[in-house]
Amino acid sequence: MPSLIVADLGGVVIRIDPERSHRCWAELSPLSPAEVAGRLFPDEVYEAFERGQVSGPHYLAHVRDQLRSGADDAALAACFNDIYLGIDADVLDTLAARRAAGSRLVALTNTNQLHHDHWWPRYREPLGVFDHVYLSFELGARKPEPACFQAVLDAERVAPGDAVFIDDLPENVDAARAVGLAGIHHTSAAQLSNALEQLIT
Repeated sequence: MPSLIVADLGGVVIRIDPERSHRCWAELSPLSPAEVAGRLFPDEVYEAFERGQVSGPHYLAHVRDQLRSGADDAALAACFNDIYLGIDADVLDTLAARRAAGSRLVALTNTNQLHHDHWWPRYREPLGVFDHVYLSFELGARKPEPACFQAVLDAERVAPGDAVFIDDLPENVDAARAVGLAGIHHTSAAQLSNALEQLIT
């Protein structure tokens, strides 16, 4: 079993639905949810926000401009944060069991200051199972950028071959494998448990 398990949060440990944000923003603009998604995701300013390169007010001003909306920052931020549906307890239990068996467990998530200020107070207690939570906006890099994975390996003082990375997005798993980590494309708690079990044998 790898000495270090690195798990994504949104889409793995925390259940999310980004379309909730698209629908909410559409209600504040003349755009449809699909048009909102097309204008803002993917988006260079959003990615810069997740690297900590722009501020929350700067990002919300960009959103307001793209939406052609007159909504204030509070309304835009409320929509932005309306994606979190709670913790997947089965996934968290699976990871906690591996930690109890001796692996160090950390999280690596693409996020930004606005999102973090929203989900961290809500989920801080269950996320206490992680030995550390690495945030893209603090690292200055985001998945699938190699620098993001390397920053975690350097901080943990672990060689790539001694780590496994878990994510719901195949492109992030592929990027981690390119750096040398084992990779698991997460689809369910049962699948994750089986994949981790195979790493032991």
